Amino acid sequence: ASVGTGWGTNGNVMLGRANHLWDTVGANQSTMPVMGIDDWANTANRVFAEIAPLPTGLEHWVSLYLAITGNPERASFSYDTGSGELRLGWTAAHSAVSVAMARKLFDRINAANSTIYRYDLFGPGSKVFADDFTYHPLGGCVLGRATDNYGRVKGYSRLYVTDGSLVPGSLGVNPFVTITALAERTMARVLAEDTAP
Repeated sequence: ASVGTGWGTNGNVMLGRANHLWDTVGANQSTMPVMGIDDWANTANRVFAEIAPLPTGLEHWVSLYLAITGNPERASFSYDTGSGELRLGWTAAHSAVSVAMARKLFDRINAANSTIYRYDLFGPGSKVFADDFTYHPLGGCVLGRATDNYGRVKGYSRLYVTDGSLVPGSLGVNPFVTITALAERTMARVLAEDTAP
């Protein structure tokens, strides 16, 4: 009954800031975030923002960020037997929570640096925040609910979950290390207990 529940975006929302002409980012950038802004201790508005390079090969004066917010919203998948379609109950209202949290942090950053948001990065018009995607989809087969504490799906023999669907919707950081650790933990237990000699 818990399969398909507890899904979340890890609070992901993307945004860009326009740098001053003297505040360059450089023409050569990596695609990997290597720095971040940590405001997770702000319990009223938890945000960790990865500084996400935009490697275009030329100077563009854009600081791009992937915000990971403490968005508590969760959704579930449902199966429509009539159409044969799988549906996710995530809405724009769910994403609006992350946008509001990111805006509170980056309004402060813009005010402190006399900068503004970029309004031309995420579609036509004046869309400042990209809130219609997720880099880090999590949940759906949550550890200890849809599975036991080692990723074994409840009620099924030798069916294992070893990906981000084990995590209940949000971690507050990039989840790749946690997902890797959970997968290694599951495999160690499977090899020790579920394989016949």
